[in-house]
Amino acid sequence: MKKIAFLMIVLVFAVSFHVRAEVALNIKLNFFGPATGGKGGPGVTTSFYLKSMVQRNLQVTFAPEALLAELRKTFNEPDISLLASADLAWRQGGPPSVMQVVQIDGRDYALVLTPLPRPGAVNFKVGVVEENNKKNIKSILLDTEIVLPDGEVAMLGFRDSREHSYFIAFSVQGRQENFGKDAVRITGARKPRSIRKVKPVYPKEALEKRAEGLVILEAVIDKNGRVRDTRMIATPDPLLTIAAEEAVKQWVYEPYLVDGIAKEVLFTVTVTFALDPEQEAKKNAADPLTRLEDSQKPKIVKKVNPVYPEEALKSKIEGVVMMEAMIDERGKVRRLRVISSPSLLLNHAALDAVKQWEYEPYIVDGKAKPIVFTVTVTFSLYKD
Repeated sequence: MKKIAFLMIVLVFAVSFHVRAEVALNIKLNFFGPATGGKGGPGVTTSFYLKSMVQRNLQVTFAPEALLAELRKTFNEPDISLLASADLAWRQGGPPSVMQVVQIDGRDYALVLTPLPRPGAVNFKVGVVEENNKKNIKSILLDTEIVLPDGEVAMLGFRDSREHSYFIAFSVQGRQENFGKDAVRITGARKPRSIRKVKPVYPKEALEKRAEGLVILEAVIDKNGRVRDTRMIATPDPLLTIAAEEAVKQWVYEPYLVDGIAKEVLFTVTVTFALDPEQEAKKNAADPLTRLEDSQKPKIVKKVNPVYPEEALKSKIEGVVMMEAMIDERGKVRRLRVISSPSLLLNHAALDAVKQWEYEPYIVDGKAKPIVFTVTVTFSLYKD
């Protein structure tokens, strides 16, 4: 038990979000590698996605034979085979992670998945820890974050301490969700007319950290036009999410009628948080920053991929979001603003991702300096 507790503490994904509606995920996991520990091999430390061979809205076929064939072809690994498989059940409100331990040649490999379900996709924190039982040495072999759209398979490769190559493949085989289960989903001009809106209270902590941007929520409206439930789709900061949900919960709409009968409906709403532009201008004048060209940008050390918004996917919206980023002396992203974008929906996803990026500190005369430069995030409906 101590061993498992240690592994969970090392790789647990701390997520700040409101649990409004219970979600349950059934996850199918396969573990591949050399049948007898292997003889080493190419330096595989990569990941990629496999789209299902069927329509996006149909259940993916998760066959070990098909996955093996793809692995052998893609990574030129003819000697790998299926070493273990597991059916993992995760439920919101329970333990944050699910784990499978595989024993090979006197070593334990703990495969830890920490999901954060979103509409149309699941964010996963993926970790692998190796423990040498003979020497009592623990090593983190994989610690990454991915976005897995519904109906697709994620495959990740890594090497252990002996330079042996292994792969994991997993897919969400079933999602049970109560949020808006019986509601009619509506979009655009079909949304009912708003009768009452309450402005959100800008959280003091968010003002102090200069957090701003758009919070996109899904809202369930009951038959009387009152907001019954909400959940976050995209946000620049969890503090703003709380304030947005508290405000939207007080909104009132005209009842939505279908053939003269009031229906419960579900649609997206947007809440804007903007800092005072005059205060921002004064702050920037008092604290000039070094502006870098593209060729001068520091090396990025952590990059988080954006979550493709469900509404943008449905509307087939794609393109490049360009932002101006302020990076502090430690290489952390402190401020962001959108310069150009094909859609507001993509803005939120891009901002949410880039705020998690990290860079090497920018050094001038032996001293780290805050800097400003442009970053771009590309959204494409077609993966290479």
